Amino acid sequence: MSNEYSSLRACIYQTESDLRRFRQLVVNTVMATDIVDKELQALRKNRWDAAFSKESPPSAEKDDDRKATIVIEHLIQASDVSHTMQHWHLYKEWNE
Repeated sequence: MSNEYSSLRACIYQTESDLRRFRQLVVNTVMATDIVDKELQALRKNRWDAAFSKESPPSAEKDDDRKATIVIEHLIQASDVSHTMQHWHLYKEWNE
């Protein structure tokens, strides 16, 4: 990677593990906008069920990360879908 955005990267992650975690979060977030793929929807639903299951043990840091990730995915998906519900004049203004 170039040094152009090194300060920004330093704010986002400090270790290789943080970088992998951030990259996976970005990939999952982008993939959450694909509402047509039934397999991805099923995987997302399974991750939600696993993260928020009543049978799961008390929350650890890894579980908190899993919950945060799946909530972000659902928020992005909802915002992506709601984008199509805006008034026509706004849609044209932002998409032309």
